[in-house]
Amino acid sequence: MKNENWTVIQAMRYARHDWMNQIQLIKGFMALGKLEDAERVIETAILQARQEAHLCNLRLPNFAEKLLTFNWEERSFQLEYEVLDHETSVNIQDEWLSEWIDSLFYLIERHIKRYGDNLLSLSINKADEGLRFFFEFSGIIQNEQLLFEDIQSQLQASYVQQWKIHAHSSQEFLFEVVL
Repeated sequence: MKNENWTVIQAMRYARHDWMNQIQLIKGFMALGKLEDAERVIETAILQARQEAHLCNLRLPNFAEKLLTFNWEERSFQLEYEVLDHETSVNIQDEWLSEWIDSLFYLIERHIKRYGDNLLSLSINKADEGLRFFFEFSGIIQNEQLLFEDIQSQLQASYVQQWKIHAHSSQEFLFEVVL
């Protein structure tokens, strides 16, 4: 389903599947008398729902859809995201941001081990100059130098206000971008 437009039915099917998994975990922990574990799953589901709401409140529907549905498709890494400012209004073109994040994800996927334990954490918050994105990748990078060069090239785009690569190795890559 990569690169398809989601229908309402497809989106509901995936969302329902995710929620059913959460409910089954909770029921299983409760049946085993592991109430603390059940509570942990409930709290995680609540936090995830809040983050989904914060993401949608950015009023960037295409960008939000990309992040919300990313893990529903076969990917080389899992994506976690956190919107740190709950009431952030931004002056960024949604379509452009969606294309930019797509190309960034593509770059990362090209340079990591396909079936490795790969995770990209993304934090989003308001900056004076625009919107700040902090990317933290952990996993197996097959060609760290080439990934470094490709991301550095991507960050040279005219619409990028600021950027900084904090760390990079064969197992991690940390950088931030202000758009």
